[in-house]
Amino acid sequence: MSNLVVGIDAWGVGHGAHSGMASYASSLLRVLPATGALDVIAYGAPGEARPPWLAADVGWRTSARASGGRLAAISSRLRWLPGAVRADGIGVFHCPGVHVRPSFPPVPRVPCPLVVTIHDLIPWSFYGPALPRRNRAFYAWNVRRAVHAQAIATVSEAAADEIAELAGADRAAITVVTSAVDFEPRLDRAALARLGVTEPYVLYAGSYEPRKNLIGALRAFDRFATAGAPHGLVALTEPTSGHAPAALAVLAGLASRPRVRIVHGVAEDDLRALYASASAVLFPSLAEGLGLPAIQAAACGVPLVVSHLPVYAETVEPMAVLADGRDVASITAALEQAVEPEARRVAARLGPAIAARYTGERCSADHLDLYERTVERRRDHAA
Repeated sequence: MSNLVVGIDAWGVGHGAHSGMASYASSLLRVLPATGALDVIAYGAPGEARPPWLAADVGWRTSARASGGRLAAISSRLRWLPGAVRADGIGVFHCPGVHVRPSFPPVPRVPCPLVVTIHDLIPWSFYGPALPRRNRAFYAWNVRRAVHAQAIATVSEAAADEIAELAGADRAAITVVTSAVDFEPRLDRAALARLGVTEPYVLYAGSYEPRKNLIGALRAFDRFATAGAPHGLVALTEPTSGHAPAALAVLAGLASRPRVRIVHGVAEDDLRALYASASAVLFPSLAEGLGLPAIQAAACGVPLVVSHLPVYAETVEPMAVLADGRDVASITAALEQAVEPEARRVAARLGPAIAARYTGERCSADHLDLYERTVERRRDHAA
């Protein structure tokens, strides 16, 4: 019996992004081929180079050239992709994310069963009317396409509840799948030296995006530092962002500014080193579908500060110090607690067991089951 052939939209996975969606798509391409039960073909951006880490037995497809200018992603997925999927004999196609910007791929229409992962509906539930009108329109169109796929996956029960409530999807038809978080700690002080980082330090792992609450983290750290704590703050962000000027303006006015180091473009090994040697991970995000940095902190057994969010009841709450992410004093108090020895003992005891739920084996098993059920439902419907 031949393997099921699975197509995966892999737009941009070779660019080394650390976002949740990019990490999820990359992890699928790493763990699914290892099952031996699937043949996998990945579809990149026009002209995108094959990622060097991609297994040799995974197919790689791109169109020869981009068309459509700034809307090349839409053009590629609506015009080129359906024919490529048909020619490759794909049995089920997986779109691993629903994007908000029209410069990224839309949910496609393909000549086979379609699985779409909706990580969350944060562009609606958190940003709402604050989104630019063009992005709101594209995202609404994209979500409608996702909801009409043969199968919807998501990354947490909290996200599934949000999708059912806001997008009108049948809650019973949404499958919560395990994400693969392969993040072993790496103690490497040479890596810290290369990055210009000195201990002790608190690690903020997020982005400039407002919901990630870097401004709240900076203000809380400033109170923490000026009260006498010896720590620095290492803020891990993306290289560029339209939201950066607001955060950097706040930073410029803080007394603790000389003790804050912003880093980006960090290699995977160096990222693990930053987590492993941190006194605490500060992640006061205001909205999350899963919260990858929180699980990475758990994997390293490092104390963690997070906001009160529903998803954490499913994930890291037993080991985390919880704060009101909209209250700087609450974040500061949580950070003070997180650097105490007791918080480190709790994190070291509970964190690795929490992270162990997010294995590649569980991820691949969940997705394989979802793909097979989706194909079977399509077959039954056709009959």
